[in-house]
Amino acid sequence: MIKDLELLVQLQTIDLRIHELIQSQSDLPKSLSELERSIAAAGRAVDNVNNQMDSNAAEKKSFEERVVDAKAALDKSQERLNSIKTNREYDAVHAEIENFKNTIAGADAKMRNLLAESDKVTQSLEAKKEELEKIKADCEPKISDLKAKIASIDSSVAALRKEREGITVGIPKSLLRTYDHILSRRKNAKVLSFVSHDNSTCSSCFKVLETQLVNEIRRGTKLLTCQNCGAIFVWGETAVEKDTAAPAA
Repeated sequence: MIKDLELLVQLQTIDLRIHELIQSQSDLPKSLSELERSIAAAGRAVDNVNNQMDSNAAEKKSFEERVVDAKAALDKSQERLNSIKTNREYDAVHAEIENFKNTIAGADAKMRNLLAESDKVTQSLEAKKEELEKIKADCEPKISDLKAKIASIDSSVAALRKEREGITVGIPKSLLRTYDHILSRRKNAKVLSFVSHDNSTCSSCFKVLETQLVNEIRRGTKLLTCQNCGAIFVWGETAVEKDTAAPAA
């Protein structure tokens, strides 16, 4: 049993390291997402201004076409004045002419406004692009660094898990099942409770242990767990102590 417990100590060391690495990694994806969101938000701001420019250009083109159509219609109406025979018809054509002139004047005013707005939008676009480049320059190196850290931790965890597999093959299946069951219920990954001459309490829940139980733990002849927290007891020196003789009563 002592040999099996020594293997559990090795397993616990690995599992604590895996837990530590995973904990250190837990905030990295969140930080990575925040940086990527900052770049995406700045990119959307540039896209919005570009869309506004496209919209203004389309609207300006629409007014230009309206002016062309109105001028063509105006020319035709003015030509008709030469062939008018009645006052009623004359008044109707003059009304058409005034309407076309108003359309042209209105469209011209709209286009001037769009040109003025286009200048402001262009300035805004340049500012948004500069802001995007600044954010990229600030965030992209951090993103690369975080991705490298995540990849490094993933690699380290994978290596530790492979090392763990090498140890578990030497542990009796029933004992390993007990260990893994406790591990699955521990947020801190601490499965073992180390007991020694200098510490006769459960190192997991700090319950004071009776002398007889401490002696049984030192013998290491059977699996003992804490009745209070369920941790597996291991004599603190079993990994290095060669003397396995039972202590005096």
